[in-house]
Amino acid sequence: MNMGYSSPASDRESSGSKKSASAASRCTERSSLVHQGSPVIVSEMTAQECRMHLAASRVGRLACVRDGMPYVVPISFVYQDGHIYSFSLIGHKVWAMQGHPQVCFEVDEIRSPRSWWSVIAFGRYEELSEAGPRQNERDHAWSLLQKARPNWWEPGSETPHSEDNVASPPHLFFRINIEKITGRRALV
Repeated sequence: MNMGYSSPASDRESSGSKKSASAASRCTERSSLVHQGSPVIVSEMTAQECRMHLAASRVGRLACVRDGMPYVVPISFVYQDGHIYSFSLIGHKVWAMQGHPQVCFEVDEIRSPRSWWSVIAFGRYEELSEAGPRQNERDHAWSLLQKARPNWWEPGSETPHSEDNVASPPHLFFRINIEKITGRRALV
């Protein structure tokens, strides 16, 4: 379907009668699109709306960089007061965030191509250790995750099965301190 767009080169190649037929075709295509329903309106969300969607979501995508390559992975999380709290085994994403603590985080909901929202948060990774000055924040993260849903540690505590592994692998709690947030939504 042409959607009414043509290149200058194709316009120059057309003769007068071809131009008339092409123009008529474009008008027919445009009118059929109008009859299919209302146009989709994409708009920016306020920071408050973005935070509301983060607070209601439980799974998002974390984007980080390791060895100069982007790495995106879904994680379970809880949002509260400008922080995204989560839990992970130590592996690629943790090593990536330790090396480059500036990260990006995305959540979305797509009901249809004409009805969706998406929130992107930019922030800084921070480990919440079991002992020391961050122990209270770690305990707080545990409490938030525990309230959010049963078995919150799954699949974050799972690793590909190997019969050689008898001890449980090391894990940690972390948070992302949000520095900037933006979002968009599409409505009919």
